[in-house]
Amino acid sequence: MEQTIKAANSQPPFEVQPLRPEQDRMQRAGVPMLATGPPDMRSLLVALAGGVVFFVLAALCLALARVSPSLASVWMPSAAAVALLLLARPKSEVPAYAAIGLAALSAHLGNESTLVAALNFTLAYLVEIALVMWLVRRFCALQPDLTRLAHLGSFLQYGGFIGPIVSMVIAVPMLGATPSSAIAGASSWFLAHSMGMLLIVPAALVLTAERDVRASLQHTTTTTGAALILGGLVGVFLVFEQTVYPLLFLVPPLTMLIAFRLGAPGCALFVPGIAALSSLLTYLGLGPIAHSLNAPISQAHLIQAFVAVNFTTGLPVAAILAGRARMTREIAEGRNEIALLTENIADAVLKLDNNGICTYVSPSVETVLGRPPEDLIGKRANERSHEDAYDRIGQVLDRMLNGISLKERITYRRLLDSEEGMPVFIEADCSLVIDPETGERRGIVVSARDVTDRVELELLLTRARANAENAARAKSEFLANMSHEIRTPMNGVLGFAELMLQGELDEDNRRYTEMIVQSGRSMMMLLNDILDLSKIEAGEISIDSEPVDLFATIAECAALHRPTAESKGLEFNFAAVHGDEDEEAREPGDDPLDDPFQRPWVKTDGLRLRQIILNLVGNAVKFTEAGKVDISYWAGASSIVIEVSDTGIGISPNRLKTIFAPFTQAEGDTARRFGGTGLGLTISRQLAELLGGTIEVSSALGEGSTFRLTLPAVYATPAKTSIHESELVEPADLPQSARILLVEDHDVNRMLASEMLERCGQQVAIAHDGNEAIAMVIDAALRDRLYDLVLMDIQMPGCDGFAATRAIRAEGIGPDVMPIVALTANAFPDDIAAARAAGMQAHLAKPLVFANLARVLQRWLPTRIVDNEDEHSDGNAADVETPAQQTSPVGATALLPPPTADEDTPSIPSQSHSPALLGRWNERRSEAVEAVRDALERGDLGAEQRSDETFANLARLVHKLAGTAAIFGEAELGDKASVFERALREPFASELVESLAYDLLCVADDPADGFQTGT
Repeated sequence: MEQTIKAANSQPPFEVQPLRPEQDRMQRAGVPMLATGPPDMRSLLVALAGGVVFFVLAALCLALARVSPSLASVWMPSAAAVALLLLARPKSEVPAYAAIGLAALSAHLGNESTLVAALNFTLAYLVEIALVMWLVRRFCALQPDLTRLAHLGSFLQYGGFIGPIVSMVIAVPMLGATPSSAIAGASSWFLAHSMGMLLIVPAALVLTAERDVRASLQHTTTTTGAALILGGLVGVFLVFEQTVYPLLFLVPPLTMLIAFRLGAPGCALFVPGIAALSSLLTYLGLGPIAHSLNAPISQAHLIQAFVAVNFTTGLPVAAILAGRARMTREIAEGRNEIALLTENIADAVLKLDNNGICTYVSPSVETVLGRPPEDLIGKRANERSHEDAYDRIGQVLDRMLNGISLKERITYRRLLDSEEGMPVFIEADCSLVIDPETGERRGIVVSARDVTDRVELELLLTRARANAENAARAKSEFLANMSHEIRTPMNGVLGFAELMLQGELDEDNRRYTEMIVQSGRSMMMLLNDILDLSKIEAGEISIDSEPVDLFATIAECAALHRPTAESKGLEFNFAAVHGDEDEEAREPGDDPLDDPFQRPWVKTDGLRLRQIILNLVGNAVKFTEAGKVDISYWAGASSIVIEVSDTGIGISPNRLKTIFAPFTQAEGDTARRFGGTGLGLTISRQLAELLGGTIEVSSALGEGSTFRLTLPAVYATPAKTSIHESELVEPADLPQSARILLVEDHDVNRMLASEMLERCGQQVAIAHDGNEAIAMVIDAALRDRLYDLVLMDIQMPGCDGFAATRAIRAEGIGPDVMPIVALTANAFPDDIAAARAAGMQAHLAKPLVFANLARVLQRWLPTRIVDNEDEHSDGNAADVETPAQQTSPVGATALLPPPTADEDTPSIPSQSHSPALLGRWNERRSEAVEAVRDALERGDLGAEQRSDETFANLARLVHKLAGTAAIFGEAELGDKASVFERALREPFASELVESLAYDLLCVADDPADGFQTGT
């Protein structure tokens, strides 16, 4: 606060700069008795001026007092000092007080006062000045404006009473030797000092406030003002010049006239003039005061009372008038500002009363509403409005006038259209006016504007959005239809190709059939890419979070692409490494790779992670013609990084920014050379973002590329098994000879599905469309021989699967007695939901796969007790096991079984095979098993006699065994063969290879394995 006073005191002298009330109140809190900042030249000049003025005025007043008490009725030095300090505001007031004290002491010593009396009087002066200064600054204002009645009243209290009485108490010991003389001296002291404060300080402050002088004289010229003051003083002289009548009462009206005409500055000049003139004329023996009293001291007191009356008559009235003038000026300024806003604002402003009647409109209403103001004044707001807006405007007014809402916004069509005949739309913001004191509603203020352009744009956007939604809907329908149209023929292609592979084929035909299956699956992968991109863009991809074996997932993806890489002569590496960036963040022993037998498990969507890795590795293999492909990963404390590097064609810098865009490849001829749609990276990046991660790429043209997938590290405890038990299908669990109704309009699909169902031992009835299916089901119900299961195609002419299902359920045939499973080529979640909504229990996607079909049969067919046990003896399918994808043995890096037709679950073997096919299988089995046995006996699998050619030939034989063993009921043998094949193709320790060979022979030689020759 002291700094505030110093800053306030640093203003130029004689210039009052008013503060805001809040600012002034905050600065006045904690005001010190005097400013004690560092003295500067300004402070020294103020001190010098204060000392000189005080000395001159004190010497003058003391000299006049020696002549006559009536001449010394006003003590001016203390008041002059207060006025000077209030106006000058020095940074340091200490020099000023020192100069004033020295001047007071010198004046009294020069007036022949004793040293003790001079010191006493000096102390009284200093205390009075300091006390008045502090009280005014602390409780009135830092910069008091005495034209304000509140400030004037405060100053009368502090300067006219408290300050003089305190100084009187200090000086009273020196004012008289006897009590009576002391009392007389004290009263004279108080009145003289009080009159000085009341006359000098207000006059100085008011006259130095230039704005107040201009405001007071704005209707009066300087000459007229001077003439009024001079005329008033002449009137005072005439009152005192005659001695016959006591006409002192005529002076206050003159003061009042000056106050009304000249305001506070006029009073500030006129009242001191009255004091000086009355004192002089009384001293000369003129006037009512001189002739009414003989004692000089009594004359002085009467003069003081006379001056006080004129002061309290003139200056307060002037302050009141000044306040009224300020309020009038502020009101006028406010009106001018409001008029400026309302007349120049682009919006139309209207004021409505509590009845909704318009009482004010701005000039801009004619531009906005197209109607002159007189058409709206005195009318209800919706009285003349467009028929489309009449009710809406009335509802808004009713809600606001009834207090239901305080603010409303409404967009409506105005009554008059544009000059071109086009509709014009208005947006109106309505606010309820509340009286802040009473809380009563005072009406409504409306601000209206023309928003025709915006409304037209919104209409265009609405149409564009509708068109976009229609386009998206058409796109979805197109993709659904495309999915169906492509999957339907591919169902036949892949299904019959798989059936052919299970039959007896020579080597060339088997290779051709396998190529058909591989090409068909490639076609399905392309279709799935397009559908995945569409679902991602539509936000229909759901992300699961479950424990995933990171090592096994990456190893499986690597194993799937290893044959292709090796066929191209590429070096193909997969390794788990430590991440440098996270080494310090882990405690010892926390790294999931510290233990070679403990691999990291993370919580993520395993299916989507596998899809990303397959895309990245597949691209690396596809675009690399020579060199190598490296796959690595490391698991850190906060992130998991999977990196795929290659030495392929690379990507130019200008294509790196667009490589993740749909249907984009690195260079223009890439698609022609390598094929592909350019969707893989797009899908991979979007899936990575859905998993909370990112994909980054660094590449150089002709040198290769490195793709880095970074995912958040959310570690989980290992799951008990990587494959759900519910996915493992035991053929013995399938009910035999169940009655199944197949509803399919496509002849190829009918043949394929019928063949698959018959190979699963089921009785199949055929319906060609929905109407025929309804009739067959109702007929079976009437005969009390309902079908055990219905496989219902969705898209059929006439009556589709949905309608047929609803009709069947409407007959009271519920899912508990006859479940219905949808057969559809559409892969969207909406189709599955629609199937369930129609009354179906499950969904089976095309192309049909044995494993999926078997799971559906196992889930939905009822369990029966079979009478003829010979058909299901222990020597048949009861012992057939479905091969399960298992993790690698200890120390293996990528010993994972190859993917089957469903990629996750192997196909279900047929129930019977021809003798020729079984004979060929026995030959192939024996050839592979004996080759392994011979290699062990010769020691070809040991480190000393290790031969790449031997390992390659042995891997080729075992590969055939691994791919067909499960079809003939030897699932475990197929698993062992698959793991052994991977060990042969990788540079693993010889001890591990020999151990895996022994495992394979143990399973092959075990008669309990369930291998049947059909004999």
